[in-house]
Amino acid sequence: AGYEGDKWRAKKLASHIFSWLPQVALDQTRKDTLDAANWHERIELAAAHVYRTKKTGSRGEIGEILLHIACVQEFGTLPVLCKLILKTSHNDTVKGFDAVHVVYAKGDIELWLGESKFYTDPKRAIRDALASVREHLLPAFLDTEKAMLYGHIPEEIPQADDLQKLLHQNTTSDKLLKQSVFPVLIAYESTAISKHADLTDEFQKEIESEISSLHQLVADSKSDITVRLQLIFVPMH
Repeated sequence: AGYEGDKWRAKKLASHIFSWLPQVALDQTRKDTLDAANWHERIELAAAHVYRTKKTGSRGEIGEILLHIACVQEFGTLPVLCKLILKTSHNDTVKGFDAVHVVYAKGDIELWLGESKFYTDPKRAIRDALASVREHLLPAFLDTEKAMLYGHIPEEIPQADDLQKLLHQNTTSDKLLKQSVFPVLIAYESTAISKHADLTDEFQKEIESEISSLHQLVADSKSDITVRLQLIFVPMH
């Protein structure tokens, strides 16, 4: 987010996240029909799909939106399904993978199945994120997730038939795992961010050192996880 007037640009980041709400929390029909006459109603509907509660400290939806933004902006993914759309009440929590995206490369598809943690403590976030990944790799979980995703693949998405075959109950989960990447987003309270007020060379060194140590913590903790992980760190203040 950077700095402005010697302060970390929290409001600018919040505004950026807010601008993505229709993409993350509206179904395709409502996105396609968003216009000047209904934008306020549609934005309100999108926001309600995030949550409506004063107990925000234990909610992770902001992390899920950040994961969606990062995958699309930084890695060029195409969203297949945004789980927030499936919520049936304001304060439901999203079950399963936090993001379901696809990348097209050399005529093949790569499924991106994401996990996000929006925590104060990055070490606890890493521990819990890896625990979630382990749980999500179990065959029983994958079977349930595949069954849920299979019926929500948009017809208009490129290579929809290939995606359906990959998620079909008769397709082994081993094949799914070989064609998948698991983005793991860690949004956390950063010591380096809080110590500075500008993007100086000293700041650059400190943030690189901070994230390098967190990256090493992941490397030391994931020896039993053999799938491809894409780490995404979002240091915050």
